[in-house]
Amino acid sequence: MAKRVGKYKVTKREESVTLLDGGTIDGVLTRRTPETIIDWNYIECPTPTVSLHSGAGGAQGVLADGELFSMIFGGKNGQTTACQVSHVGAYTAAGSGYFVEGTIPAVDANGTVAGLNLQGDAATADNTGIEMIIGGTQFGGYAACTIGTHAMVFDATFNSVDFTDQDAVTIGFRKIEEFEVGHGAVLAAATGDPLYTDFVAFGVQSPDDVQIATALNDGARTYTDTTEATAASGNHRFKVNVSKTGVVTYEHVGASVFGAGTLAAPATTAAYTFDDGDVVVPYLVIQNTNQDSAIHLKSIKVTRTPGISYVD
Repeated sequence: MAKRVGKYKVTKREESVTLLDGGTIDGVLTRRTPETIIDWNYIECPTPTVSLHSGAGGAQGVLADGELFSMIFGGKNGQTTACQVSHVGAYTAAGSGYFVEGTIPAVDANGTVAGLNLQGDAATADNTGIEMIIGGTQFGGYAACTIGTHAMVFDATFNSVDFTDQDAVTIGFRKIEEFEVGHGAVLAAATGDPLYTDFVAFGVQSPDDVQIATALNDGARTYTDTTEATAASGNHRFKVNVSKTGVVTYEHVGASVFGAGTLAAPATTAAYTFDDGDVVVPYLVIQNTNQDSAIHLKSIKVTRTPGISYVD
């Protein structure tokens, strides 16, 4: 269709383009999300933006148990990833801020005490910490993954000056549901109702011990001691793999630079498979003792294959 406007003729052309994921461009653009949900490290990427210190009571630097805040991570290629965070225990003005600290080197080393400090208020209060949903919220959002459709990988490297001062430094996937602030304490105790119906968690669970915790359909709860441990201090890398069919495997390595080292399955492991159709999100749990002992996140990468189609 064409019409004349003054001395000029304006022509309208309509196009329909078929995309690889089956969508079309016809006045509306269909896209597929990237497979990488987050790819951040403390050397190449900036300190995350944190919406902390605006608690329900309005006091600067104070948060109540279970109160929410967010972290926005800037990635290596300029991409951003927003994360929903639930605080565990009261956070006071005396708490340590969530920011990259320490002397940042050009190249990481096992003994480099630096990274995103996730200690929070542990310097003054026992059983405090956070639960973070990577790239979404407790109810899904951008980072939601569907068992039977997506395969997922969660890979993170932490550094501690003393891993015996952390009750839980854990990564994994859980089914979408409301935050439960008591979850980290149950992981640390390795017994009891974990409060989430379906999840898999891998990492430090009880001081210095590398363990696996799972639940399926609000039952079949397992707490598995891998019989391995972190080094007293330095780096430790954990990796959780979920196949498209929901089968979970685990890998870890200590005393290597972030994102490197020879990963291996733990000596003792736990079989686990999510149900087909479960919608899960990647999550991270920090549960601290009241020791002034920083826990640094040095790198974090979460991928989902394939991406998700959406209309822009």
